[in-house]
Amino acid sequence: MTSEATGQTARSTGVTAAVILCAGQGTRMRADRNKVLLPLLGKPLIAHTLAAFERAAAVDEILLVAHLDEVTYFAREVMPVAEMSKVSGVIAGGATRHQSEQCALDALRERITTNEIALVMIHDGARPLVTPEEINQLVEVAREGAGAILITPVAATETLLQTRPDGSIALIAAPEELARAQTPQAFDARLLLAAYDQARRDGFEGTDTASSLERLGYAIRAVYGGVENLKVTTPDDLLRAEAILRARSEP
Repeated sequence: MTSEATGQTARSTGVTAAVILCAGQGTRMRADRNKVLLPLLGKPLIAHTLAAFERAAAVDEILLVAHLDEVTYFAREVMPVAEMSKVSGVIAGGATRHQSEQCALDALRERITTNEIALVMIHDGARPLVTPEEINQLVEVAREGAGAILITPVAATETLLQTRPDGSIALIAAPEELARAQTPQAFDARLLLAAYDQARRDGFEGTDTASSLERLGYAIRAVYGGVENLKVTTPDDLLRAEAILRARSEP
């Protein structure tokens, strides 16, 4: 059996671990607490996020990454309310998103290097509207290569421009040529760990998880998701999320 075939076998049978990032404080929300702890239809926002991964058949376990000062609170107060059987633990994150992802990979390192964990997903805790179906589809596509990310198309009414320093237009991109990157993003666990180790040596921090693999030449596939998978950043976003969840619950 070739090494490539062995890798494919390990990935098809290994664990899929979802890392949920909750270490950011969300200052634009202008709230008195971490935005993922704000109430959303009677539960903390993060409980809705976790529920989607709990219901996704392709996800085997969940690792929550919280702010250092909130690890105990999440473990004692949030997890019992969320009632999630797949959550394996809560760890402290770093000062940036990239550093929090590195903390998660370091926590999973031994299980990744021994092929116990085959696929790692990264998701923003402040995206409570992702669906189990989107998560399952993303995992299926990610297993076929280095990784995959959830994306949403740019609206047909939008046109994006690239400008020069003098204010003139350098590039006009039609909406059908563009998409917005979302989360979750899912990757071959060993490739992702190696990419982040290389990024640490190089002093590189990516804007999203995929960028650390893309800079090394890996092709990342796209999976179209729904436009409802918004990231709650402002009070208006919270109202929109509530309206979407209410609509989903209607018969």
